[in-house]
Amino acid sequence: MDVLRRPEWHGSPVHLGELFLVRKNHVEARCVVRSHQLGWELCLQLGLNRDFLQTKVCRTGAEVLATGDEWKAAMIAKGWQASSSSTGIKSD
Repeated sequence: MDVLRRPEWHGSPVHLGELFLVRKNHVEARCVVRSHQLGWELCLQLGLNRDFLQTKVCRTGAEVLATGDEWKAAMIAKGWQASSSSTGIKSD
């Protein structure tokens, strides 16, 4: 992904992809990116029900990537294991 293009807003969020996936004790947590009227929304989801642990609206692509890196590092520091499974983010 060279450039994260700001998605068009059509009134409701659209799933754009996944930044990372981590696992701990057979539980998955993933950070997904959705469109938002102000830019992008990062959603940290936990478990099979995909309950939201936290969300953040980012206005720039750099902020999306920096926030994702920060959240992932914090989870790894708490014992979560990084997974190479990731669907990526749509940048078109």
